Amino acid sequence: MKKAWLVLVAASVLLLLLTYFIPNDLINSGTSDEFERLLSEQIQDSSAFNKEVQFYKDTIDVVDSLVLHQSPIDSLKENNGIDSLEKGIKAYGYTDNAGLDHFFEKLQKLEQTQKGQIRIAFFGDSMEDGDMIVMQLRHFLQRKFGGMGVGFVPMTSVDARGRYSIKHQFTHNWNKSDFLKKGYGRFHFGVNGSAFYVGDSLRDDKATVKFVKGGAYKELPLINPTLFYGKQKKDETNSKVVAQARVIIQDTTKPLLLQPQKILNSCKLPNLQKEISITIEDQQSIPFYGVSFASDNGIIVDNLSVRGNSGLPLMKLDYDLMRSFDKYLDYDLLVLAYGTNVFSVENKEYGWYQNRMLKIIKYMQKCYKNANVLVMSMGDRSTKIEGEMQTPEHLHNFIQMQHNIAKKSKSGFYSLYHAMGGANSMVRWVEQDSLANKDYTHLNSKGAAVAGKMMYDWFMINYNHYKKQKMKKNG
Repeated sequence: MKKAWLVLVAASVLLLLLTYFIPNDLINSGTSDEFERLLSEQIQDSSAFNKEVQFYKDTIDVVDSLVLHQSPIDSLKENNGIDSLEKGIKAYGYTDNAGLDHFFEKLQKLEQTQKGQIRIAFFGDSMEDGDMIVMQLRHFLQRKFGGMGVGFVPMTSVDARGRYSIKHQFTHNWNKSDFLKKGYGRFHFGVNGSAFYVGDSLRDDKATVKFVKGGAYKELPLINPTLFYGKQKKDETNSKVVAQARVIIQDTTKPLLLQPQKILNSCKLPNLQKEISITIEDQQSIPFYGVSFASDNGIIVDNLSVRGNSGLPLMKLDYDLMRSFDKYLDYDLLVLAYGTNVFSVENKEYGWYQNRMLKIIKYMQKCYKNANVLVMSMGDRSTKIEGEMQTPEHLHNFIQMQHNIAKKSKSGFYSLYHAMGGANSMVRWVEQDSLANKDYTHLNSKGAAVAGKMMYDWFMINYNHYKKQKMKKNG
């Protein structure tokens, strides 16, 4: 097993070096065969991807065999005098359900009728890299309530190589503007805070993205693929440019008709294919946002997390564009999972962050009028204090502040911190259970799978409580 991982790491390093040294001006030059050859050199090797998928399948099998992960239960017992994780989740992540009534009501209707779609937008940071926590949550929700597809995927992503839920490949000559940078860029940011476009004075005017069916579990076909793009923006540099798009399915190339007249436009792609490639030729005139893979019925979970995000850049999302996205996606729940890029050992006062997040939640509720909001706390974190790895004393206060954000905004609240076991649980996750990385902040793939399963369990505990309360109310 170690040899296999060493080979995989070596291959990844070699691949990274190769992609770095391939000049961008060569990627789209020459014949179509040459372009496909260069693209294949830039993307992840299929055998390596399949090994990663098998590793994650093995992880899922392990998590599936557990009713709940034992270590957090023990930690809750030891630290809080709680005799089950269910009671612990109720004590520290429990909501009175008022903030999630709409979501639970639709969930119950879906469970009863098996008809209709429920869509969840999961906004977060590097804790959700690689779709690992979200993938596990999606897996169990779709397994119980139905639904197929990985949801919304941006045109490019920094964590694409580590994602098992879909094989996401792209040439490196896409231009990207995102809301983490200063200013607002050439185009409005899409639902995940990014806009992608093709062509400028330094790059070629052609770029490709490719999606291949994920193999982590069976609910991941490329179902109902829909390309989202924005309104065309012409100026003196591109006034004569006619943007073109092509879709490649099983070596067959077909043109796509782009109609970029509205602030948000969509284009249906061939359904239920093993892989889809999209090539765009343009000169900075149209923003492209991503592709949605979603069944008409069941649960869909869009991972809209962005590495380095504090949550504050959400205010830079354009209201009219978000309203247009919501007409297509119709979100029922917004999960706001932040804190990793806000909390620091040096700072102890976060009233400013609480005030700004309250304004952001209010704004997001205007953008997505039918959606409930769930605030998810950051997990435990350890740093060296007096020679030992420990949880900073004021992290507990930060988690309480996140809880206050949820209460004041009448949102649901889920505490990953307490689900992990509270103070100093990260040390155990790293050193005893091998569930987290040596930075004592981020979970590894196995730990992310456990965290995703615990979040699903939290949902089910609160959903079942909602149903019981509803029965009592109805007499």
